[in-house]
Amino acid sequence: MDKGARNDLSAAVPKFCLALEEYRRTPEGRVRTSQDLLATFFPHDDKSSTDKVFKYLPNEVRGPIVAAWGIRGMKAAMRDNDERVQQVVYDALIAGDVDHQAFEEGLGPETLVRWIPLADLWAFWRGGKLTKQAIHKAMATAYELYLFDARWFLETLTAKGGTLKGTDVLSDGLTKDDLTQWVRRIHETGDGTPKGIVAALGWDKIVAKTSNDVLVAVLDAVVAKVGLVVAPAKESSPRAADAGSPKAEVKAEAKVEPPPPAAAEAKAAEKPAEGLRQTDKPPGDDASWSMPPAAAEAVSSSGAEDGINVILDDEALMGVAPATSPRIEVAARIPIDEEDTEVKAVPRVRSERPPARSGPGNPRGR
Repeated sequence: MDKGARNDLSAAVPKFCLALEEYRRTPEGRVRTSQDLLATFFPHDDKSSTDKVFKYLPNEVRGPIVAAWGIRGMKAAMRDNDERVQQVVYDALIAGDVDHQAFEEGLGPETLVRWIPLADLWAFWRGGKLTKQAIHKAMATAYELYLFDARWFLETLTAKGGTLKGTDVLSDGLTKDDLTQWVRRIHETGDGTPKGIVAALGWDKIVAKTSNDVLVAVLDAVVAKVGLVVAPAKESSPRAADAGSPKAEVKAEAKVEPPPPAAAEAKAAEKPAEGLRQTDKPPGDDASWSMPPAAAEAVSSSGAEDGINVILDDEALMGVAPATSPRIEVAARIPIDEEDTEVKAVPRVRSERPPARSGPGNPRGR
């Protein structure tokens, strides 16, 4: 938390924490002692200490506190950095100049609530031995500050493993006279809404007749609801934790292992269009290839001068279309007549040069 940011004591959640801290310092609300406060926010031993409170206080707030203990002058305390303040307080605690009672008195409720992370204060209070009086204070205060309403309370209230819910939980601990008075009160007010039901029974009776564990579970749900604590994230899948295990890695490698070369060649021979893409290379030398892949690439990358020419006659030459052509269409096969000994050229892409004139030396002129 940034030192320039402080909790607004007029907001509902800080008000709730302030009420609990003030009540904690009373004889009936002592769920945590001053020794617990010192051990939680400034744990230390003979060798080291950890500051969980003064580092959040600005100099103008912690300076007068340290000076009031008589362990540091006002001017020095006002300009000391975090490390220096921690060392001064630690030395005073080890020397006995400051004890747990002075520590608690110096850090008043408003100081703690205004500057300390509220989640730390809640965890400190929640870790104590919660009595009926403390639970009553927490439930009634949270309800008065509208941290939860009656409908949410009845929907959240459960007992005996979820077999009892809502009003069944409340009535389970009531005597016959209590139930009679509860129903009579609802009838008199004419309010059968959740708010009327809770008001008819009252928080005194609710806390007194309901198990502490049930009520504390509701309090935990309240603080989670208002964002005072963050609920742990749930795994998206029960198998997520096994994703990085050695077994999972072995299975993943087995899935991507290529098939044997013989099986790959047989599959490619059966389905050449599906098994081989334009960017795929054949698995090794294959006798079915009329030209090795390297040679084919050399021919396609060469110019017109290196093309393969077919000699039709002494004067007629038809060159292979240059590799720079964007697309070469495959010509249809011409039926061959066994009696016809004339060599006929396979149709190619039309050349840009004009056709040769027919003459006595040209076979096409006959």
